[in-house]
Amino acid sequence: MKLRSSHVLCKVADISAAVRDFTGQGFTVTWGSRPDKAHNALLWFPEGPFVELFELPARAAVLRWPVGLRYGAPAGQRIAAWARSAPGWADLALETDAQHLRAEYAELSRLDLPVSRILKGRRTNPDGSKVGYQFLAPAPAGLPFIVSSYDPPQRPAEIAHPNGAKSVARIRFGVAAQDRAGLEALIGPDPWLDVVPAEQTGVQSVELNGAQFAGGL
Repeated sequence: MKLRSSHVLCKVADISAAVRDFTGQGFTVTWGSRPDKAHNALLWFPEGPFVELFELPARAAVLRWPVGLRYGAPAGQRIAAWARSAPGWADLALETDAQHLRAEYAELSRLDLPVSRILKGRRTNPDGSKVGYQFLAPAPAGLPFIVSSYDPPQRPAEIAHPNGAKSVARIRFGVAAQDRAGLEALIGPDPWLDVVPAEQTGVQSVELNGAQFAGGL
């Protein structure tokens, strides 16, 4: 597959506090929806991957069962993994240019890589506009998940961070030996992704051009 890094998920304990913190660090933060209802916020860059901050309580792990029944076990496992993870880098999304994921689902099924059914998501931006997308969750949950392009496209026309952050420079992604074949089935040429051997599969760190994350990220 010719998938590339779309965005990195960073779990936070409190989304409102996280937005204040990252704004204080000099980042321009965009709410994912109305601030009084949002569970996520975004750090966009002029090009390349963005960072998604999200809040999800541990109790949401119970959604594993209804989500798994509707969309397949890998989807439920992914939700549970997000819910149970500690604050910090939680996942990596890989993207395609298409607005649907039928081809990716068919290819993963052909390769016998466990994968959820296609999930269709929708959210409302702070300005009231709607955005739609699709995603797929391969298993195990440490592997990156797959997202379609947003409909309509969401990257802002002008993006500037007061702290000088220009773009994501590198996403260091650890892969356990038993997950390497699955990862190689997903990724294509990717200038941002640095895959290294590890005991546990997942995002290890994210480096930026022009700035640094504070707080141990």
